[in-house]
Amino acid sequence: MIVLDFIRQQMPAGWKHTPSGWISGNCPMCASRGHSPDKRKRGGIIFSEDKFSYNCFNCNFKTGWSPGKRINDRLATLLKQFGTDISDIQRINLGILKEQEASDIAGQYIPKEAVEKLKIDWELKELPKDSYPIGSYPMDQLTTAQITKLSTACTYLMKRGLDFYEDWYWSPHMHFASRVILPFRYQNQIVGYTARWCPDNRPDAMPKYYLQQPSNYVFNLDAQKDHDIIIVTEGQLDAIMTGGVALSGNTPSDTQCSIIEELEKEIILLPDFDSAGQATIDTAIKRGWNVAFPEWDDDIKDANDAVMRYGRLFTVTSILNSVETSSTKIKILAKTRCR
Repeated sequence: MIVLDFIRQQMPAGWKHTPSGWISGNCPMCASRGHSPDKRKRGGIIFSEDKFSYNCFNCNFKTGWSPGKRINDRLATLLKQFGTDISDIQRINLGILKEQEASDIAGQYIPKEAVEKLKIDWELKELPKDSYPIGSYPMDQLTTAQITKLSTACTYLMKRGLDFYEDWYWSPHMHFASRVILPFRYQNQIVGYTARWCPDNRPDAMPKYYLQQPSNYVFNLDAQKDHDIIIVTEGQLDAIMTGGVALSGNTPSDTQCSIIEELEKEIILLPDFDSAGQATIDTAIKRGWNVAFPEWDDDIKDANDAVMRYGRLFTVTSILNSVETSSTKIKILAKTRCR
């Protein structure tokens, strides 16, 4: 592919292959990001089939490229530090556009109707009756029994390590009195919600989650504006713990995936480590995403479990330090972890 050949041509002289497959050299980004100039060859590029990733283990600068994408501003910044002329970057982006147009004509590229689905038009949604932020509920409006249920909801959040997250609501209305409510927001507007059952005893006919979600919704998009990396999880609680986004399930739609990819940032999937997590990994391989396989205890299945045992800092660090880019290695690791 023209992009991979171009990247190989731009790599500075003196960068060397390592036994692990990386091509390492002094990172040119460290000084510009407020770090001491790299003199220990902490920068690295790894090529994997039809994509590549760049990572500096000193300043933590990350970027990369996969099919269907252009050379974005982040990758262009790295290339300029390598000494690449901006006119050459523009030429390659023009070549990518022409390849995409040719593939579209041949019926092999994303059809126009699929692109149109990326328009986000999620409608506004009301929360359940009498919903207020759980930390500032007007107590004088509640009965003693309702206060007890509110206390149970607060206790649930604290036990799960979720009380730091401010955007929890509660309502005394119907079954919501036994739930905590998590609003789904987009551009600071509520477009849906999920309500999680809190007490230990739950009637068989009562679902654990009561979900009101727009089609193709991606949770926590607003929080990704200042992120260089997007951690993709299956559930909202895991997204809260990692600062990432959630798909609300293990079989994301093409539109959900495209919405995430349109952010043009490095994508890391953190699957649930159970049998159902394999489906999400299959999607990641298909889309050219990286996948994280943190070394957690065998009984830890997701980020929320990990934070409860290890804390948030260790959990997020272990995710970022366990990213796999090779689709072959991802498939092998998935067989051992997703059981």
